[in-house]
Amino acid sequence: MKFLVNRKLATRISIITTVIIFVGMLLLWFVVSSRAASMVKSNITNQMTDAVESRAAIINDYVASAEEYLKAFSLSSEVQDLLKQPQDDALRLKGQKYTEDFASVKGVFEGLYIGTPDTYILTHTSQGAIGMTTREGDSLDVFRDTILSKPQLTNLGIMESPGTGSMIISMYYPVFDNDNCIGYVGAGVYASRLMDALLDLDIEGLPNSEYVFLNAETGMYMYHEDEALLNTETTDKGYLKILEKIRSDGSTQAGTYSYQDEDGVNQLVVYKYLKDRNWVFMVRDNASEVYREVGAVRITVGVLCAIVAAVIILVSVLILFRVGRELMVMEGAIRRLGKLELSADQELESFYEREDEIGMIAQTIHHVCDCLRKTIDDIGRILGEMAAGNIAVDVAKNESYYIGDFRILAESLKSIRAHLTTVMRDIAQIANQVNSGANQVSAGAQALSQGTVQQKDSINGLVENVTDITAQIKGSTVRCNDATDLVDRAAGYAAEADTKMEQLTAATRNLDQSSSQIVSIIKTIEDIAFQTNILALNAAVEAARAGTAGKGFSVVADEVRSLAAKSAEAAGDTSTLIGRSLNDVKTGTESTNLVISAMQVINDCIQSIKTLMDDIALASAQQSEMIVSVENRIKEVSRVTEANSDAAEESAAISNELSNQAKTLNQLIGQFRIQ
Repeated sequence: MKFLVNRKLATRISIITTVIIFVGMLLLWFVVSSRAASMVKSNITNQMTDAVESRAAIINDYVASAEEYLKAFSLSSEVQDLLKQPQDDALRLKGQKYTEDFASVKGVFEGLYIGTPDTYILTHTSQGAIGMTTREGDSLDVFRDTILSKPQLTNLGIMESPGTGSMIISMYYPVFDNDNCIGYVGAGVYASRLMDALLDLDIEGLPNSEYVFLNAETGMYMYHEDEALLNTETTDKGYLKILEKIRSDGSTQAGTYSYQDEDGVNQLVVYKYLKDRNWVFMVRDNASEVYREVGAVRITVGVLCAIVAAVIILVSVLILFRVGRELMVMEGAIRRLGKLELSADQELESFYEREDEIGMIAQTIHHVCDCLRKTIDDIGRILGEMAAGNIAVDVAKNESYYIGDFRILAESLKSIRAHLTTVMRDIAQIANQVNSGANQVSAGAQALSQGTVQQKDSINGLVENVTDITAQIKGSTVRCNDATDLVDRAAGYAAEADTKMEQLTAATRNLDQSSSQIVSIIKTIEDIAFQTNILALNAAVEAARAGTAGKGFSVVADEVRSLAAKSAEAAGDTSTLIGRSLNDVKTGTESTNLVISAMQVINDCIQSIKTLMDDIALASAQQSEMIVSVENRIKEVSRVTEANSDAAEESAAISNELSNQAKTLNQLIGQFRIQ
């Protein structure tokens, strides 16, 4: 039944109805045809049985009449007298005349005669047979022992007349005088009339039937269409079975017997046992021919069943076609309803008044559409008012619209309204808190922005100071280089002092001048070291103010301060040495003798000064590099501070915007009515 699953209902009903009708008609055909065939078989069998019964009765009556005639003939005085005195011519003439008259009157005898026990013919309807002896020898003995042995009629059945060749029924009746057989009367009864009666046996639908007479005791053919078989023993196995059955039960009721002959043809035999004569009358025909009408009946019934089935199927298809169209309308409406087209019931108005299944479906679809329309309209009303800001809309106003599973939707709407009310209240409270927090954040951002601007200005001033310190340190380095050159010259001068004593005074003056300059330079170096120390202290203070960003700068400031201290110490040492040199110069001036030793001392001092000046120059170069590093770090701190300033300004702007949005949020929340 899988092929019916995806078919439409009307198609499935049509197919199932057709199959049921077909099966029903097939069963009806089988039952009716079987009953009709049985009736036809019974009718044909009854016809054959009736024909056999009637013809057997006719035969029996016909033969019985002939036998009675023969008995009556034998009891006449003419016959009795003649048989007693067969030599009396007068009685013979009288008997001849009586024989002819009797046969003429009865009209059934082909031949009627009177014979002596020796089978000598005394009278005969045929003159040529008078005086003949019909049997001699053994045949005569048998004749006497059987036919003439007792006073009863003997019917030998149908045979061919020896004189005329016609078919006759041969009968004999002995005549007794007391217990002595004095002769017999014999007759050949016309069998043609009997044959005419058999030939008139017209069984409807069986024109080719075969009729036979058999002697039940001997099985000899007493009648057969084939005259060659007359007085011969039958070899037909069907006939033999019937004779065997008759001998066993002796029933005189008409019966039927079916068998297959030597040619393989099915035969049907209806027979009747004439017990008084020990004859069996049979009618035989081809079974297929007999039951041919049965096949015709089956075909006729089948055709009628097919016509009825076709009519029923056609009517069913027409009805189902109409119902199918209505179901298609229902299907279209349900399909549209499945797409939530609530106008799906507009095409079903003509079905509302019907009380059948179609009407019930139409009414149900209409009811569903109506309920959906009401429910959706009410949901639209509720959502519309909520969209307009009325959170307190009455969701229970049309609660009766929500039936069945839609009650959950009504409860959901109530729950949504309750939750929205709670949420809007919470949002309002949070919006107020956000507004307050935004104002605080905005004030803090403004203060932070102002502090950042001030910090930026301080960093810019610090950068300018560091730049000045860098320039001064570079100048100190140049001056240290100049001092180194002077020391080199002093060394040269000291070397020439050994050879040019006359220049000693001048050299001493120059040395005095150089010493004065050195004192001035040392004074400058001490001032630079003092200023550097002050700047380093200021840088350390500013680095401490800068916090984490100024840690590296603080380390550099410490190093600069250390170098400044060292520079001051070296400058002090140099000043002491210069003082000594001045004293030595004065001493050399006062004592020429001590010039060489003094010059040696001066040379040593100059070398020391040169070393110190080199150290000062190196320290100044290092200070310059450190100051440059400090300047770069301060510039980096300046950039960070500037970025912080920009961020602070942006944060202040965002805080202001947040405060404005919080106010706007409060205004929007104010549009919703939650009570």
